[in-house]
Amino acid sequence: MSEQKVRNRPEISVIVPVYRVEKYLNDCIDSILAQTFVDFELILVDDGSPDSCPALCDVAAARDSRIRVIHQKNRGLSGARNAGLDAAEGEWIAFVDSDDMLLPQALEKAHSTAEKTGADVVLYGFAFTDENGKVYDGWDTTQYDEVIPQQEIYNRLVIGMYQSMCNKLFRRELFDGLRLPEGKKFEDTYTAPRIYERVQKMASIPESLYQYRQVPESIMHSSYSVKTLDRVEACYQMFLGMYRHNAETLCEAYRTVLTALVDIWWHLTPEERRSPRMKECMGYERDARHKLWQARAITLRGISDTIRYTKSPAKYLELRRERQAKLQNLK
Repeated sequence: MSEQKVRNRPEISVIVPVYRVEKYLNDCIDSILAQTFVDFELILVDDGSPDSCPALCDVAAARDSRIRVIHQKNRGLSGARNAGLDAAEGEWIAFVDSDDMLLPQALEKAHSTAEKTGADVVLYGFAFTDENGKVYDGWDTTQYDEVIPQQEIYNRLVIGMYQSMCNKLFRRELFDGLRLPEGKKFEDTYTAPRIYERVQKMASIPESLYQYRQVPESIMHSSYSVKTLDRVEACYQMFLGMYRHNAETLCEAYRTVLTALVDIWWHLTPEERRSPRMKECMGYERDARHKLWQARAITLRGISDTIRYTKSPAKYLELRRERQAKLQNLK
């Protein structure tokens, strides 16, 4: 593994895993270098990319001393992020996928919010774009200006925004002794419950500061295989984290396990449906169902909330905020 050094310890480490994104990489790098907050390092992890990405990374590092490049054999997305975490020197950590972009004030606003609120994690919204970077009308996930305690974070964990690694600024200490699972897809859903074990509160910024580019090669557009069953296991791990923290939203969490299993089962071949991995994942669903009954979480309210969550995650988030506000007013 080779590495290019920077001179000073930065406030923020921005970690970008790089693999087969030569068409979009410069846009990603330029968006980070254009940040109004300048005290950061950009760690580009070339994960054995077979295209021109390694050279593009080195060219970028040659023009800005804040950039470090790590060249390694392919370890997958989690392995690349873990390499970045191992090398990071900042007090805060941000992840950006190499085909996505940050708006210019993303780091400044996230860092300012962290300093102001004392939060361990700062969350901001996504804006979805097409391959050319054009933002889809109405396709954003703008959040709210609020501070969220740990228990409510677990209550909201079924919402994708709370699972993603890329729309957040993390306090560095949260990753001490903790790394993403290598060899797994849907690694964000695996990892988020483990990180939140260490979080006292999260702050939310009412803006979409991260631009998520939807490209055909992304994981969400990949074809189904036995490997896709990692989604079931990830949802199950999320369910377990919520179960351990007595989340109010276990019905919604169980639904993610069940729907993942059914969706993937329909897309697999008869032989794949009989595979040991499928049997293992069916066991995850059974255990989640057992724990759901054990927690007495199947209530009219739980079923009603699950229906709301299914119809509109945005309106469901509004419901969660209203309940959290009422709870705070009672204290």
